[in-house]
Amino acid sequence: MKRIFNEETSLSLLVLLMSGVAPIIFPAAQAGIAKMSVLGVRLLVPSVLFLGMIALAAYFRGHRRLENRLLAGGAAGFIATAGLEVVRTASFRLGGMPGDLPRLLGVLLTDRFMLGPSPLSDVLGYAYHFWNGVCFGIIFAVLFGRKPLLWGVVYAELIGVEFLLSPAVKALGIGFMGSQMPSMPATVVLAHLVFGLILGVLGRKWIRDEGWLFSVYR
Repeated sequence: MKRIFNEETSLSLLVLLMSGVAPIIFPAAQAGIAKMSVLGVRLLVPSVLFLGMIALAAYFRGHRRLENRLLAGGAAGFIATAGLEVVRTASFRLGGMPGDLPRLLGVLLTDRFMLGPSPLSDVLGYAYHFWNGVCFGIIFAVLFGRKPLLWGVVYAELIGVEFLLSPAVKALGIGFMGSQMPSMPATVVLAHLVFGLILGVLGRKWIRDEGWLFSVYR
């Protein structure tokens, strides 16, 4: 068999790279690497634009598997984030979360930490939050394709654990993995369970094939 590194594989790797930018912006800012407002301009915006260009390239170059996974994964990730938000919002309103995360994200993106939220920061915060969900959905679809429901659940819970281990939670001052506020990690686990269930169900429905995009040999 002949070893290949074809155009679809190259575009798929670029998709994974660009989709991975948004989820690391917040933890990177909390780790002190740079302000989130700076990372948003220098990394987030270019990654969104570049991902759009890759999607257009997949369409015009006839890479239908990749095109399907971009659209299916992105849509499933968006809807799954809405499900996650139902759990997160309910917990926040009941005092189970230390803050309103999307509003905090907006404040950090607009560099208004000392000024507080504004209508624009709220819009940007929720847009970034849902874009993260879109990116996670795309990553899942491109990496795994059409898989059983359990794959979506495990994938989502790994995202939740990664969040709990990140500098973002440490910066909240509630202990390792939120141990000083048990309702917080419980909310994260439940919210990501919902995310994973929705992602798994919609992925099974919308992703057309079970094959891997990253075949080493053909």
